[in-house]
Amino acid sequence: MSMFLTNLAADGPHPDLADDLMDFGQFVGTWAMAVRFYDGGKVIFDRPGTWTFGWVLDGRAVQDVLTYPTSSDSDDTPGRRGIGTTLRYFHPELRRWQVYWLGAGSGTIVVLHGGWNGDDLELHSEPEPDGTFNIWRFSDITPTSFEWTGHESTDGGVTWHLRQEMTAICLS
Repeated sequence: MSMFLTNLAADGPHPDLADDLMDFGQFVGTWAMAVRFYDGGKVIFDRPGTWTFGWVLDGRAVQDVLTYPTSSDSDDTPGRRGIGTTLRYFHPELRRWQVYWLGAGSGTIVVLHGGWNGDDLELHSEPEPDGTFNIWRFSDITPTSFEWTGHESTDGGVTWHLRQEMTAICLS
C-alpha cells in the first residue's frame, strides 16, 4: 500500500498549474467540521467531522477525504462512519474545475464543474440518474475557515433546497 500512496500523493501543486490550482489548493490541510444535513429546511443531522485535503497526481489535482460519525451512537472508526472522497482537477484548456465525488458509505457519485463566482467557489453538477442537480459552494473563505453548502434541485433548476451545510475551522 505504501507504493500506492507514494504514487498518489504530491508535495505541492504542479509548477505549470500552481496559480490555478490554488483555488482549491488553499484548503490543503485538515479541517474540523460541523456537518449538518437538512430536509425541508429542518436540520436532520448535526455532527462533527473532519475534512482533509491534499495534493495528488503529480500535483495536478487536489483530493480530499471527508469523515463524520453517522449517528450519535457511532464513532469515527472505519465501518461506522460516513466517508467520501472528492477528486478536483483543473482543466487548463477549459479553464474550469472538473470535480468527482464518491460517497463511499452512501454510494453517491456526483460529477460537477465550475470555478469562481465572485468571492465564492461554485460547482454545478450534471443531472444525477434521478434528475437531481446540485450546486456546491465554498463561501466566506479565509485562511482559517470557510463555509460549504450543498443545494439540490429536483425540478430542473427552478427551485433549490439546502441539503447540506458544513462550517470548517483549520486544524493544520
